[in-house]
Amino acid sequence: MIHSDEKVRQMARSLLPSKNREPARKARARIHRAARHEVRQELAMWLRDGDVEADVPPCAPWEDTAIHQQVYWRQSGDKVNPFIRWATARTRHLPREARIGHVRGLLPRSVIGEHALGHLERTSAFEDPAEAAWRHIYWRRQEARRKAARMDRGEQAQLLRALLQEPDGHRTFNRYLRERYTVTGAMNDEAPANRKLAKLPAHRPLLGVHDVNPFLDSLQPDAYRSYYLTPPLDWVIWFLRRFKTHRGHIPALCAALEAEGLLKRVPPAARARKPQGR
Repeated sequence: MIHSDEKVRQMARSLLPSKNREPARKARARIHRAARHEVRQELAMWLRDGDVEADVPPCAPWEDTAIHQQVYWRQSGDKVNPFIRWATARTRHLPREARIGHVRGLLPRSVIGEHALGHLERTSAFEDPAEAAWRHIYWRRQEARRKAARMDRGEQAQLLRALLQEPDGHRTFNRYLRERYTVTGAMNDEAPANRKLAKLPAHRPLLGVHDVNPFLDSLQPDAYRSYYLTPPLDWVIWFLRRFKTHRGHIPALCAALEAEGLLKRVPPAARARKPQGR
């Protein structure tokens, strides 16, 4: 049986390696590769336009968020239960407010020790009940705000009909759907085998005013049956929220989507040459 410092070191290291480490490495490489590609395209178009007074375009603003999501997902694969049981047993005799400090003194002062400590801060044996209660209230308020921001079917149909009345509205919406579908297909191709779908549903554009209700009927919240991929219903809601925020102004809407990385930037010259239509 191992005791003393060696036991502490062993327990801290027992969280690693993560069970998700190999897919996480591939996902990180994919995110950085896509960001570099987008940055090169954005800078090339910015330089080609020749307007040196214009601001530098936002270069892959979605990269940090995507990396943070991958970090959280990788950490969810850490083997934390043995470490939590050991730390709980070692500090059972101490007051709750002194437990986390005691474990901090036991763990090595390194990245491994800080990483191990991070898994204890939100467990029931170490977390302050008052802080847990406040966080619960915070998440309930956030959920209430999300529910209030949701659109019902009538509002979705109304906004889609208003969108179709705007110049370039129909074309912009279908281009947005097409790009989201392409990104989702690429994510599915690079997903781990246990989360990959055998086949994605076919791309479904909006055909016109007569197609608004059938189009909304085709949007199912669980269309992909995968927590890894965002369903088309969420794509549409993202677009319509921004359309509503910008009061139907398509250039402002496109600029917002491009800044968030939800739509590829089109050079003004190419946009002017493109004919009307879907």
